Amino acid sequence: MKMTEDFDIHNVRVDPRGRFVVIRINPRLYKQHVIMRAADDLIHDQKDYDVIIDGDPDTEIKAKFIPKSGEATSEELLKVAYKFNTILVSCCGKG
Repeated sequence: MKMTEDFDIHNVRVDPRGRFVVIRINPRLYKQHVIMRAADDLIHDQKDYDVIIDGDPDTEIKAKFIPKSGEATSEELLKVAYKFNTILVSCCGKG
């Protein structure tokens, strides 16, 4: 799959230089503790990523995943974003 310079699809933004991926999360759909649990589950599974959770809990929360190596391919970052979204949906039923 060929990536554009600034790949942005739905709630996912992949940095064109491969430095991070940001997932925008609607806090009306997912409670803050569920988002944190999903991020924790992902970084335990993907040990080569750091995470930053930020945003306004009333409008939009952002989860930013940063490769510890400094860079990743757009495809790798997109996989991390999709895995996070999958975990988030799975955690929602538990939260």
